Amino acid sequence: MFGFFCFKWYFQYMKLLLLVIFQFSLTFAFSQEIEVLKISSFKHDYIVTDLQYLEDIKDTARVEFIKEIKLSGDHQDLLINNWFNALRSKSKESGANLYYIEEVTGNETTYSITIKLFFAGINFMKINKTKANKNTIYIFNQGRSKNDTAIFFLNQKKIIFENKKYYAIATKPYQLYNISLTAKKNFKHNHSFPRDAASVFYILPADKKSVITNGAINTQGSINFNKKKPIECDYNLGRFLLEIYK
Repeated sequence: MFGFFCFKWYFQYMKLLLLVIFQFSLTFAFSQEIEVLKISSFKHDYIVTDLQYLEDIKDTARVEFIKEIKLSGDHQDLLINNWFNALRSKSKESGANLYYIEEVTGNETTYSITIKLFFAGINFMKINKTKANKNTIYIFNQGRSKNDTAIFFLNQKKIIFENKKYYAIATKPYQLYNISLTAKKNFKHNHSFPRDAASVFYILPADKKSVITNGAINTQGSINFNKKKPIECDYNLGRFLLEIYK
């Protein structure tokens, strides 16, 4: 009996150990390098909880420059999500609540992103939010090959776009837009915009070989992965992707 409980404990221990090793290997395999290019002497004691994209780079009179960083490394499919989480972590550590993407270089498998970090007060953050990207539906193609073809249905009409990084749908007030992977209407993906609403972002799932769509990684819940339907991501991640995929 004692031997049985020892075996059971050993089995559970090995399962936990393998899970930890697996998670660590994924983190290591898809990690990015973060290089600090410039840093200012500005300091503050505020606790930052929000991170927004600086919508107007000319509007910097009331913000403080914190530092300039470069994210670089390999990526696969939308593991770019991990890059956004790395940015959020670095921003929080630096006391920054605004960022601006200065430059993006790379190819199908590697990226280098130069980012400026800023700090702003509550009033400026509210103003910046009013300048958010509005009244557009953005569809990102998860495949990164230049030969990838993306297909989705807009109000039961097939849309095909090739060699583009995203498909933009300019919406009209109170008109219904349905986004689906098949000609069958998906009522969970209906959108009707008022006259002034933040844009919505979808990602088309990759094929069955994708690490992402097989559920291996779902970092901080930013993306709800499901290969049977379009992947809707929150505004902050979508806004980041919009700059990366230009």
